[in-house]
Amino acid sequence: MSANQNQPSVVWLRNDLRLADNPALTAAVSEGRPLVVVYIHDETGDGIRPLGSASKWWLHHSLTALDAALQNLGGQLTLRHGPAAQVLPALVDELGAASVHWNRRYTAARDIDAGLKTSLREQGLTVESHQGNLLNEPWQIRNGQGEPYKVFTPYWRAAQEPRCASCFRRLRRVR
Repeated sequence: MSANQNQPSVVWLRNDLRLADNPALTAAVSEGRPLVVVYIHDETGDGIRPLGSASKWWLHHSLTALDAALQNLGGQLTLRHGPAAQVLPALVDELGAASVHWNRRYTAARDIDAGLKTSLREQGLTVESHQGNLLNEPWQIRNGQGEPYKVFTPYWRAAQEPRCASCFRRLRRVR
């Protein structure tokens, strides 16, 4: 699929319902294409638990506030319901999108994301996941044996070494 500048970039939001400091949103905006921001309410996918009443209340009000913020910027929030592994490809096809962006998850839902990334790329789309929820990716800081740290203090010392300095500059900027 040959992409033109009129084909939209899709930003798939999940647990990160924010406009500020959102790497997926920033990357999609930088493409200079029309932007579609989507939230898919998926309670059936593998590794996903149904929400309780308080969580549903919070989600409703958070999505309402997010949509209002997007409307103030001239956009809108697209809401869909169903298994994300089916809904996102259908939406991308419906829109004729050129790219899809999301922030990574680190739970069992990673398998859903990996499968989506592979299948959407096979269709010729640009698909990128971004580091948006952690200071360091789980695979970035390892002990002398190449394994993840199991004790916080040695991890914290390693994380403060110069090779991780860019992580802390970003942390200071956010505060």
